[in-house]
This record gives sequence, structure tokens and C-alpha cells, in this order.
Amino acid sequence: MRFINSIYHASTKTVEYESSSGTRLLKTGGSLNWRFNNPGNLISVKNQQGKIGVGVVYNPDKHSFAIFSSIEAGDNAKRSLLKRKYKDYTIPEMMKKYAPGNDGNNPEDYADFIMSESGVGKEEKVGDLDDTKFSKVIKAISKKEGGLKPGTEKWVYVTNVTVSDGSRPVADVPFKVTLGSTSYEWKTDAYGKLKTIIHTKQGMAIVVKYTNSAGKEDVVYSAVSGDETKNILLTRNFSQFSAKTLAETPKAAREKSAQKPIEYIVMSGDSLSKIADRYKTSADNIAKNNNIKDVSKIFPGQRLAIYGVNPRSSLIYLVAPGDTLAKIAERNGMTVDEIARQNKISDPNKIYPGQSISISKNDRNTATQSGTTKATSGASNPADKQPQKTSAANTNKKELESVGGKNSGNPIALLPHHQREAPWMAVAFEEGENRWKWGKVKEGDGGINYHKKTGINMASMVGNSNPWCASFINYCLKESGYPVSGSASSQSFSKNKNFVKISKPIYGAIVVLRKKGSWTGHVAFIYCQFKDGEIGVLGGNQGDSVTINPLYQVYINGRLGYKLIGYYVPKSYYPHAQGIITSGAKEQPTMSNIGELRKSLGANDSSRDDERTR
Repeated sequence: MRFINSIYHASTKTVEYESSSGTRLLKTGGSLNWRFNNPGNLISVKNQQGKIGVGVVYNPDKHSFAIFSSIEAGDNAKRSLLKRKYKDYTIPEMMKKYAPGNDGNNPEDYADFIMSESGVGKEEKVGDLDDTKFSKVIKAISKKEGGLKPGTEKWVYVTNVTVSDGSRPVADVPFKVTLGSTSYEWKTDAYGKLKTIIHTKQGMAIVVKYTNSAGKEDVVYSAVSGDETKNILLTRNFSQFSAKTLAETPKAAREKSAQKPIEYIVMSGDSLSKIADRYKTSADNIAKNNNIKDVSKIFPGQRLAIYGVNPRSSLIYLVAPGDTLAKIAERNGMTVDEIARQNKISDPNKIYPGQSISISKNDRNTATQSGTTKATSGASNPADKQPQKTSAANTNKKELESVGGKNSGNPIALLPHHQREAPWMAVAFEEGENRWKWGKVKEGDGGINYHKKTGINMASMVGNSNPWCASFINYCLKESGYPVSGSASSQSFSKNKNFVKISKPIYGAIVVLRKKGSWTGHVAFIYCQFKDGEIGVLGGNQGDSVTINPLYQVYINGRLGYKLIGYYVPKSYYPHAQGIITSGAKEQPTMSNIGELRKSLGANDSSRDDERTR
């Protein structure tokens, strides 16, 4: 889960992290560098990569520390700082500025500790250290700054309500929203959204009412808060509303201490059967959990939630509005009498939303078990449930190994527990799939301004004077904790010191194109190679949207006639990119052409609109 904002509550030593869906993670206690995802306890400065907030701490003087989107982003910021600011310093020289004595530190002791832990000599400069020694210095600083000592984590879920007329959001619609025993008068904003409803406690009643033309209050949505985030679309037809849950609400029973999902990012050459074999589950279960209709089609950069084997059989079900014991029993392969007996329910006709019901197939009547049609014993595999985003997923990631990779002929390995292989591509894929619907949503309707998100002073992405292909690239890099070009120019990546040119179009490389006789052009990410020899590029401002276009057909050999300037990667990623290139590994094309890929993604057919760029 990617976090986009944070708030520090100093009184409780808690950082509230907010994801794009509105789900919150509360990190309380522990060491400051763990709480802030800031291994080096870096002070907040302007345009800090990966920073999503600031926490003010008095220890005893006032300090404003950066809060990062993840431990990895904080680690990247520390690495970047040391390489940029202290490259010409020795460790003792660096510590006089990094941890000055007038700030309550002992720079001499700090330097001795770092050198002892890393094996770096007094005369060695930071910029001359090899990767091994530099990594040891980074690790030593984290240890000295608190060791990332963990505190407690708690997930808080939300309900998001959006109002639409069927094709566009509807603003300024008044609703009465009752949360528990408290009511609020809210209106939808410019994007048709109500304020985020935070699940402050499980079992809290959520009721949304609208006053119709006759002056009567109609209940347009009601639910009970639980341990999941819901996205609700209210479609208005005159004064009537119909509610639809955009992200399917799981109604399968939830295990006690249920196994948490692993977030896996698809790499080139992957198949569901290969991934399922690795994590001891089935391709059908992965497909079901992730709403994959065709098990033969998954895509690099796509995020999957994967459950492994968990044999536990005791389950807890949270009753939803409209549920009956008969429905719950049928869904779980049991009888009404069995569930009523296990839960001491005297009247099977009386259950209520929010009620917890225990379901155990190992505690069934002997008569039932000896019947001719014997139910399968044990609980349903947790892979039969919709994914629940929890902190344990991050813990499990550390224990997993990569599938594929350079040695298997699949150089695109994107496991999020290390995020070594072009992690910005997961961001790009998510933007294309969820926000832009692979070209079907056009600029101005995407609800985001990539210019402003990356520090560029452009009020809009619409119009010939506001090209945004470079800002899209910068956004994906920034969200992954990498440096940006600092410009909305497509050519900025070929001239900025944060990026290095490479010889091959590997997955995730930034391809820079230029109009002949001009200093303008286009920039996008290398995404895939097709069997017909074409290369797919994933980028923004392609047909006024985000989609995947054919490199040669549209930009080089087509009407645009752009010149290929080269392929680039972030400077810090260059050693890994070179390793992929020198290994000689090649991505194996799985699709015949751009048309087949677009059809599989649900994108628009190829047309002259693909050439729309600025």
C-alpha cells in the first residue's frame, strides 16, 4: 500500500499515514526513525524525495523531521543526501555537519561508531566508497539513530462515497450522514466526493440520507463499519439514488488471526501458475482474489494480493445488512442449526448487522458428519477471501524470494519487499489502469495535476502549452522515492545529472524522443516487446491520457517522425540496469502486437489519437 500523506500527533507519539484509498496506518511509539520511516533522522527540507509530511519534535530543542512514505523511501533519501552533500567528506568530517555538537550530539563518538560498524577508514571519502562499504555506512547510521526499533501498528479503514450522474461526478449535493449517534450535514465537493468516513470503531452504523423533492428523507446508503475500506458510488437519477460498491465487499467468513496477504508485483515472464506454485496456492485462487477474468493474462507492474496456505479452521463472520443465518450457512457449507448451536443463538431469525458469528467445521454434529454427503472438513483457504491490507503483509515480504529474474531469462523482477527492479513501473501501471482506464479517461478528468505533484508551476495539464509527459514520468519516480528531472520538458531526462544513459531498452527505462529540428518531443517508459518486433511504451500525454503506445509505429517511423535520443535510468539504478544488460537476459515477448495487449487491458483500439502529444 502506497502512502500519500501523513500527520504527526506529538502528544501520543503517533504518525498517521494515509493511503490513496483513505485507509490509515497508525504507527505509535518505537524509535523516532521507525515511527517516521526516516532511518537517518533527516531534518525536513524543501523538495525532499519521498517525503509526505513533517513531524515537529522537541528533544529538547525544536526539530522538524521528515516523514517518508516508507522505510525504503527514507533510506533512499539518506543515501541521496550522503552521495550529494558529503561525497567529498571523510566520515569524521561528515559527522561534524551531519550530527553537530551544538545540536546535542558527539560527532567524534558518532564517527567512531560508524567507522567501527562499517570498516571505513578515517581518510576514505564518502564518494569513493564502493557499494558494500557505502551500504554498511547507511546501516550503521540507522543503528546509531535508534535502530528502527518498532512500536505498535494499527490499521484504520474508511468508507469513500462518490456521487455521479452516470458519467460525471456531481458537486454540491447535500446529504445527512449519521455515524453512530452523531449526524453531520455534508455536501459533495467538485469531484462528487463526500468527506471520508473514518471507521473509528468496528460495528459503528453508517447511514447516508438525502432529502427528496417531497421533503422526505430517503436512506440512500447504510452499512456497518468494519476492517476494510469501501468505495461507494451513488448514481443519481433525478432525486433517486442507487448505491454500488466499487471494490467488492467480501462476505466470506474471516479467520481468527487470518493469514495476511502478500503484495506481489508482476514481472515479465510471470504466469499465475508459476506465482501460485511459489506461494503454495492455486492460480484460480489468485485470479479470484484479484478479479482476474482470464488467468492467461497478467501484466508487468500489476499488483496482486496472494494468500499462501493456512490450515486453521476457526472462522469469525461479521454479519452484514441483509444477512440471514440461512444465507451464511449456505455460503459456508453448513446448516442453520450448526451455526446457531455453536454461537448459542436461541432464535435463528434474529441476527443483526455487526454481530460476530463463529464458524467451525471441526465442531459439527456427529450425525451431520456421518451423512452420505459429507462436507469437507477444515476452513476455506484464506485465498478464497478478498485481500485485507494489513501491516503483516509488509513483514512477510522480507522472507520471500524473487521469482524469475536475470538468470531465468526474465530480467524484470518486481518483488515489492526489495523493490529493486524499476519500482516506478508499478506506480505507472496503477495510474494507467485505475485513474486513466488505459486511455479512456482524458486529461482534465483524471482528478490529478502531475505538474503540481512534482513541483512544476502549471495550473493545468490541458492545452497545447501544458505538455505533461515528463511530469507523469517524474510523478512515478517521485512516488517510488527516486530523484526527478525538475522540469516539464521531455528532454530534461537526457540532460539532468540524476539520470544516466544506457545502451538497451530494458523494462522501466525512460525513452527520450525529439522532434527533428526542435528541442521538444516526448518521453515515456519502456514497457514490453511484442512478437512482431515492436516495443510498447507506457506514458502520459499519449492520446491525452495514460496508455501504452507502439514506439516505432507512432513516434519514430510514423507521421511524428521523432528522433530517438536514448534510454535513461535514475543514476542510483544504473548499476542494476547494467547488470541486466551485461547478463544478456532478454524479455520473452508474450503478446503478438499492440492491439492484442490493448484488448487484454480493456483499452481503446489503436487510432490516430495515439499521435496526440505536445
